[in-house]
Order: sequence, then C-alpha cells, then structure tokens
Amino acid sequence: MALSVHKVTVKSSSMGWKTLSSTIIITISEIQMAPHTRLREFLNLQNIFRELLLAFVERSKQRPKQLIFYRDGVSEGQFKQVLEQEIHEIEKAWTALYNEKPKITFVVVQKRHHTRLFPSKPKDRQYADKSGNIRAGTVVDNNICHPTEFDFFLCGHAGAKGTSRPTHYHVLRDDNKFTADAL
Repeated sequence: MALSVHKVTVKSSSMGWKTLSSTIIITISEIQMAPHTRLREFLNLQNIFRELLLAFVERSKQRPKQLIFYRDGVSEGQFKQVLEQEIHEIEKAWTALYNEKPKITFVVVQKRHHTRLFPSKPKDRQYADKSGNIRAGTVVDNNICHPTEFDFFLCGHAGAKGTSRPTHYHVLRDDNKFTADAL
C-alpha cells in the first residue's frame, strides 16, 4: 500500500492565512477493498489509519489535532453503516495511539445525482460564467438542502460544455464545527 501525508497551507479570504499543519491530509493508493460488498469497504481500516497517523507524525514532527475525511462511493442509504463501522475503526486507531477521542470531520462526496444549479441572472457575469453556467466556487447550503442535516452543493469547476454538475457534500460528523464555506 502506498501512503502519502501532506502538510498544507491554505488561504481563506475571511480569515487571512491559516496553516493546517496539524490537520491530516491523506492520499491513499492501492488500498485493499473488501470483495463482494455493495459498499466499498476498506479492509483493515484501523491498521491503515494507524500507519497514516504514524507517517504524519514522522513527517511533521507533531500529531494531528483534527482529522478531515472526504469519502466517495457512499449512497445515502449507507450513511449509517459508514458512521457505525468506518468512523468507529478510525476512532479505535486514534485511541490506541493517543488514549483520547479524536476530532473528526467526515464528509461524504457525491457526484452521481440529478441536481443541477442554474444562475438566477444568466447574462450577469456576477452570477454566471460565459457559457451561462453558475460560477466555479458557488456554494449552495440552503433552500434545496436537507432541513436538519448538514449538507451543501459546491460547483468546484467551470462547465466547459453543457450544464455543470455540482458536487453534493453530506457532513456525517463534524467535531471541528466547520461551516459549509470553511469546508
């Protein structure tokens, strides 16, 4: 299994420069998946995550203060299973190393949906790009979102042809108390 852990700096217009050096940002490739299941489950997630934590500490010389996960390949009917199984495995790995409960933000990312967003004023460049799509970076976190759950739509790219499809983000757990804009 190939692991890489990154230390990043991001610029947020509302907060100035903010360093996320104590936030774990992870890329996992060649991960072993469970065969013959409808949900793409990770095998040995507790061990995988433990390796990632140790790699992060080795590289950054500090342990992470918060964990942010973006998870693809999960349908709404599988949210409970992810909360009960995957997040539980992550917590077990953290607790085994640090003997405390981690601060986790766990976000499910969905591209396969039928929601499309259109600008209210398609001719106005403040609301639309030159192809008539909503502008890249548009976040919608009210009106069409779930009334009690934390979800939002983000159009993270410009639509070159046709109507752009925003990504739907479902925040299953947020111990770090992020807003949709912050995420």
